[in-house]
Formats: sequence, C-alpha cells, structure tokens
Amino acid sequence: MRPTPFKQLFLVLALCAVAIAAAQKKPLTHDVYDGWQSVAGTRLSNDGEWILFGVAPQQGNNVYHVKSVSGSTEYTFDRGSNVRFSEDSKFVIATIVPDFDEAREATRKKVKAVDRPKNGLLILDLATGEKTELERITSYSIASEDSGWFVYRPEKPKPEPKKEERKDPALDQEKQEQEEEQEEEEEEKKKKGHGDGYKIIARNLATGEEIVFLNVSSYTFNKDGSRLYFAFSPKEIVGHGVYAHEFDDESETNITIIEGLGKYSRIRLDEEGKNIAILTDKDDYRAEKPSHSIYVHNVAGGTTKKVAQAGMDGIADGWWVPSGASMRWSKDSQRLFIGLQKRPEEEEEEEDETPDDEKVSLDVWSWTDLILQPQQLLRANSTRNRQYEAIVDMGDGSISQYESEEHFSVSLPPDGDGDYGISIKPITSGAGLTPDNVYLVDLSTGEAHLLFEEYWGSLGWSPTGRWLFGFDTKVKRAFVMDPRTKRKIDITSRVPEPIYNTEDDRPSGGNLYGVAGWNEDDSVAYVYDRYDLWEVPIFHGEARNITAGWGRAANIRLRYRNLDPDAEFLDTSQPALLTAFDNKYKDAGFYKANFSTGRRPQELTMDAAYYGFVVKARDADVVHFTRETFRDPRDVYVSKLDFENPKKMSGINPQQGEYRWGTTELVEWVSLDGDHLQGILHVPDDIDYSQKYPMITYFYEKSSQNLNRYRTPAPSASTINISYFVSNGYVVFMPDIPYKIGYPGESAVSAVVTGVSRVLAEHRYVDPDKLGIQGQSWGGYQVAYLVTETDMFAAAGAGAQVSNMFSAYGGIRWGSGLVRQLQYESGQSRIGGTMWEYPLRYLENSPIFFADKIKTPLLMMHNDKDGAVPWWQSIEMFTALHRMQKPAWLLVYNGEGHNLRQRKNRKDLSVRLSQFFDHYLKDAPMPVWMAEGVPATEKGKTYGFELTDGGG
Repeated sequence: MRPTPFKQLFLVLALCAVAIAAAQKKPLTHDVYDGWQSVAGTRLSNDGEWILFGVAPQQGNNVYHVKSVSGSTEYTFDRGSNVRFSEDSKFVIATIVPDFDEAREATRKKVKAVDRPKNGLLILDLATGEKTELERITSYSIASEDSGWFVYRPEKPKPEPKKEERKDPALDQEKQEQEEEQEEEEEEKKKKGHGDGYKIIARNLATGEEIVFLNVSSYTFNKDGSRLYFAFSPKEIVGHGVYAHEFDDESETNITIIEGLGKYSRIRLDEEGKNIAILTDKDDYRAEKPSHSIYVHNVAGGTTKKVAQAGMDGIADGWWVPSGASMRWSKDSQRLFIGLQKRPEEEEEEEDETPDDEKVSLDVWSWTDLILQPQQLLRANSTRNRQYEAIVDMGDGSISQYESEEHFSVSLPPDGDGDYGISIKPITSGAGLTPDNVYLVDLSTGEAHLLFEEYWGSLGWSPTGRWLFGFDTKVKRAFVMDPRTKRKIDITSRVPEPIYNTEDDRPSGGNLYGVAGWNEDDSVAYVYDRYDLWEVPIFHGEARNITAGWGRAANIRLRYRNLDPDAEFLDTSQPALLTAFDNKYKDAGFYKANFSTGRRPQELTMDAAYYGFVVKARDADVVHFTRETFRDPRDVYVSKLDFENPKKMSGINPQQGEYRWGTTELVEWVSLDGDHLQGILHVPDDIDYSQKYPMITYFYEKSSQNLNRYRTPAPSASTINISYFVSNGYVVFMPDIPYKIGYPGESAVSAVVTGVSRVLAEHRYVDPDKLGIQGQSWGGYQVAYLVTETDMFAAAGAGAQVSNMFSAYGGIRWGSGLVRQLQYESGQSRIGGTMWEYPLRYLENSPIFFADKIKTPLLMMHNDKDGAVPWWQSIEMFTALHRMQKPAWLLVYNGEGHNLRQRKNRKDLSVRLSQFFDHYLKDAPMPVWMAEGVPATEKGKTYGFELTDGGG
C-alpha cells in the first residue's frame, strides 16, 4: 500500500537510528556462512496445540524445536529428520541422523558402511517431555491416520570379527561335506529368493509395547494404522506369503492373505483399505527369470483371487507382468492399474570375439529421429524398462491395456475413472514450447483417435474427468471439451478480462494465470485474471467476479489458498482465504472472501513483508506460515484464521545483530523504450550521504516482486550474495527488464542503463566511476552484451553466458539432451524465428561479434559439465578478449554444472567475486590469481588468493 506521510516520517527516523547503530557493527565475512540458519520441516499437530520446526545451519547439526502454541512449553532435540506428530497429537517421532562431524570424518577416512555412524530414533512424549531413544535404526513408518502404532526397522547387528582358523588336516571328511552341502543349499535358496527378508518392529507410542516381525520383505499400513500387512520371506520352504496383523486383536494371530513359496515384492491398498493388490512370483518362482502375478484380496469377503498373469485374456502374447510392476487403485476401487512389459526374449547371446581395440562405439544421428540421440541416450534405461499401463476391471475381471509403444504416456482423470485418456505426442523436440498431436485414447480398447493436430498449449482433466480443460497458446483461448462428444465450450470470452499472462514478452506468449479449482460436479470452474478470481459456469450464464474487482481496483493480486490438502473441489459455502500481493508497492498479506456473495474481500493483514506457505492444523482453526523482510530472516509464525496477533515461534540468526545490514527501496524510471519500470535498491545501513559508494547491478528478467525477500548470507552458486556485498559497503541495484521480440540485448540496454542513470541522479552517494554489473546464465548473456554497448561499468561478471547465438543455436542442452533451437525462436532468448529467417537478429544479439568494443574488465565463470549452456560459449569470448589482450578471466570448476553444487567451490567463487569487485570498485589490491593467474603446474596446490601490492 502507498505509505502515509506519518509512515514516511517514521521510516526516515528509523533509518537514521539504524545508520547510527550500524556504524558500530562489523561487515559480513566469508567464514560466517556455515552458521547462518534457516527453518525447515515445520508442522502443526492435528489439534493445533503444538508446532515443531527444525533450525539448521548451512553446515552442521540441526536443532528441532517442539513448542506449545500457547508458549508455555518447549522441547528441543538435535539432528532430527522425518519428524512428525502422532495422530492424537500426544507424541513426536523422529529419525535421528548421525552427528555431522562424525559422519564427515567417517567419509574422509573411508570407513566401511557397516562401521559408519547409524541413524537412531526418538519418541517424545508431549505430556511429560520424556524422550525414548533407540539406536541403530534404519527407518520408520507410520500410517497417515495412525492408531498409536508405528513400525521401525533396526540395523542388522554388526558381524562379529572373524577368528582366524587354522585348517586341521584331520578334520572329519563327512562333516566337511555336510558343511559344503549346507552352504550350497543356502546359496540355492538365495537364488530362489528365499530368506531375503529383514526384521521390523511394531511399537505402541503410548505403552512402549513391541511386536517383532522377522523375515519381512515388504510391508504397509492401512489408512488408520489398525492393520499391518507384511510379506513373510523365511529361509524355510514353508510360511511364505502375505499376512495381516490386527493391532487391537488380543489373540495376536496373524491373518493369512495369501500363501505359497515365492517372493511378494509389492503390496498396494486402496484408499479405504478394503482391497489389497499383491505382486508375487509364486506361480513361477522356480524359473530363472520368473513371470509375476497380481492377486487381489478383498478384506470384507476374505477372498483372494489372481487378477493378472502372462497368458490371461487382455495381456497380449509376448507380454508379462514384470518383477517391478506398478500397481495403483482408482478412487472408487473399481479399477486396478497395473504396469505391463514386453517379455525379454530368452536368447543365448553369441560371444562377440571382436578384439576390444577393433570394437566401434558409435551413435547414429538420423533426420528421421523425432528424439535426437543425446536425449535418447539419457532416456535409454527408462525407455528400456518402461511399463505400459493396463486396467484390471474389478467387476468383471477383464484386463484392458490402453498404453502402447506408440502411446506410452496416457494421462487419466485424477480419480482414475472415466472412459478416456489423452496422449500428447510432440511433433518435434527441443528446449521450448513444441507443437503436439493430441490423441483421445479409449481405455477399454486402447484405440487412439486424433483430437488436435499441431496443438500449441496445455491440456488436462477436470477433477472428475468430466471435461478436458485446455489453453491454446497460439490463439490465446481457454476452453473445456466433453471427451465423449468433442464439443468445445469457450471460456476466455466469458471473462471480460484476460485470463492469461499478458505481460509475458516471449514469442510463445503467456499461459493461463491459473485455475483455482472446480465445484463438486465440475459444472463451474474458478479461474484467475491478473488480479481477481472469477466463477465461470460451464453450460450457461455469465462469469462472476468473486472478488468484486477489488484486486484490479487496488492493483493487488488475489489468489485462493486451499487449506485442506484432501479437498477435491472448491467449497464455496465456506469463507475462503486469499493471498494478496500489491503489484506496485510489493506489500503482501491475506484477505478473506465469501464466494456466495461476491462482495469485496476483507483484509486480514497486509504489510511490507513476504509471506510463505500457509498451512492449517487439520482439526483446529490454527495456521502456521513464514514471514520475512530484507532485514528479518524467514521465521515461523502461528495465528488463528483471522491472522490477528500472530505469534513468532522461531527466532533464527540472532548473530545478525552483530553485523552491518541494509534496507531496500523501490526505484522507478522510464526506459529508452518508454516502459515504466521498477527495481530494487539495496542500501547499507551505515550510509554516509556525504561519501561515495560503489554499486553493483545484478538482474535476471524481473525481480522487483522480491523487494521484501530475505537474502541469506551464503556461498555463491553463481551470483553475488547481496547481503554480503551490502554489508561490505556496496549498494546493489536489481532492475526489471521487459523485452522486445527480436532484440533481447537492446532491451537490456534500454532498461539497465536508464535504471542505473536514475539511481545516479536520485542517489548522489553512488559513485558513477565505481559501477559494477553481474549476472548468470540469461543474466550473464546480457552482461556480456551490455559491456559491448556501454563503458559505464568499471567491472563486469558474466556467468555461463551465451556469447555467440549462431554457434549456440543448434547446440544441445546436455543435461536434458534437448536441442537449443526453440529456446531462441520462441523461448527466453526471444529472437522470434529461426537462424535462417533472422540471421541479422542472431548476429546483432551476439556479443562475440562486438568483443572489440569491450573496455570493461570481465570475469566469467563457466564449468566444464554445464548441461544448460555449452561452456565453449565462454571460451569463445575469453579467447577473443585474450587475443586482443583485454583484461578477462574465466573460472572453470571441474565437474560442475550450470551452477555450482559443491560447497567448497561455492566458497571459492564467493572469495573470487568479492576480490574482483573489491579491486575495481574499491581500489583494493589485486589478488595473485588476477594479477598472475594460476599455472596448471600449481593446480590444486595454490589458489592465488594472496593480495599483491595493488598492481594490475
């Protein structure tokens, strides 16, 4: 919201006070990152009385806090993972992982797996605070609505050290033969899959009672945790099968579901636990590669029947149920979806006698390939092991395979019901929006009929499968279609405002703002425009603005927040929670709307902050959420649904008070293209308006929406850490950039140069001679382009940038195997067409062709395993600058991808970024790696961080 004069005065006074206090604080250094904390794993108990969350440093052990919402009680424990409340909100259960330092030391010393530190398990009684700890636990599981029992799996006991035995020549020959025979039997049993189970223990949270189950190969709870289903796999010949243990049955007799020698590798229950699907090789267990069967047990009737096996009607000749067959139930349990495969041909492979030095390793690229070789190679294993779904009809027992090698990914309605699925087949492949042929697949026969040819856009099912909901990107029309009649009903024309993103400036254009949900029978869809929420009747009637146009009038984006994760439709009889974001001033908060009245929504809270995901307690009107600003870390809060008097439950990073920080403000200006733009200016707390300060401009498309985001001090994956640089006396500017199709480089110049000029005009403490610029990937490209167009920057950093759009255009994104062409034509690069349609655009937007104009020292990072942008793009730029003897450096972290993953490398880059900008923008001495380089003979021995006498 627009600040009032009182708020403005208060802000000025507050900033003055902050500046005085900040002058006595110290700047951030690179050695503080490890201890900087974040909050994760937040949960509310079902009754809303307790909250838990983990506070984790960037490197080290986390600490979990369990607090009563009233604030009267708090418990803590270290090293938690997979932490959750029990169903009755009386206990907390958690895996306890090994100490960070101990685990790291074991890795460094290459300690054997059996001797490494192991997980433990913790049970916390919330009434008493009593902690029960169990050691050497592999894992635990608990039902979604537990009955007080959970299951944990202990580690196998450490083997006793083998005693060195001396052979006795007089050892009885008969005994030796018996031992050898026993060993052979054991090996044979292993080959047949016998005795491959493990121990699990069921434990009652309240009483501590335990029940041990041995030789279990798979297990699962029913929904309420009253039953445990487990596969028993003993070494003996008898006893194999799937059994159920009823926890409230005092007889402790296990219920037999299915028996027979073999493996029972998967157990799948339907939603209500009334039917159990079991995957087993019991009918073919003697085979070297046994065929598997699927059985279904009906709990109410106590009956078990085979529903799928190779050779049954509906499973084609040469197809079978594989050992890892998928199984899932439809919502109404009338369908079981199973995965089938072609049975591998059992042929004796002829030994290839070709000498290794004569064997040819070859990839054949063909113009007939829809999917190019790199993508094929990446997908080879998944393609080889792909399963094709079929339906087992639980009414008549029929099997219908609807997926095939031609239509191998058929999308079904969410509840698994309906008569049709859709198969979307790309006509071409590439890293960008592609045209598709869309087929309607008859689930009973597998027959596919062309529905849309060369369709550009999105398509999916309504919740019940009554409609296909689509958005045609080319004509910017949203529609619903009845799959039975093929009748299309236009949605776009029913809403008087655009329901797709009109601000998306890519050639492919914007997609739908989104669908908030549907009503119970899919007769009404709820869609967004840029600001508001609309109710759209499918059959007749005009769309109705649920939020009464308040979002548009106030320039606030309103979005529905579903608080019930199990809700299948949007319940309009209840007040709805809306998230809110002020597009101009970047305030955020929450509103309440009444769907039935369609009146102006009621503001609950709104302020200059960023709010994270809101989650409601299942059985209480209590929510938890996170709140942050640039100055305030992302902490956890709880409140009622009215958001009045929220309680701050966490208080991370108290050490921040020891360091200089900063503030953020919006900058507004008009670009050379006449666009009204915004950007974020980060200003150090202790700014002295009579002095001059260096400024770094960092950007990636648009970022002003992040005005109130916290910037955690952390080692860099590729870009400057804003908090670090602000703390060390830099102003940091983040401008928004809109783009003109065909001219992405010019667009960056238009926005960035005018934005920086505006900052210089309004903030005289920014030194015009000490300006830096930095970007990564798409931002790195624009940095490289900008320094060919302007000399206003004293130093520039470009990471993983494209330098030559000609050589990059036909390249491969090695991480996905996709060709890069489409991302230039219709995607982020925004050229608007092919290289042969617009050769001048590709040339004009390629910095490499204007490298001779660069006067700005340029630091590049591009790693040799970059799967997004070929790293030779930076090599081209570096060698060009090297040829002209212009100051340039290229950092190549071996084995790293597009962004750095290894923390040691991130720390290294952070130091180099700060040293680079400190030299050119603060006149700090040049480090050795910049002044002299690091010879290959010294690689890994020295890093060149030492400072010289300032030369360079």
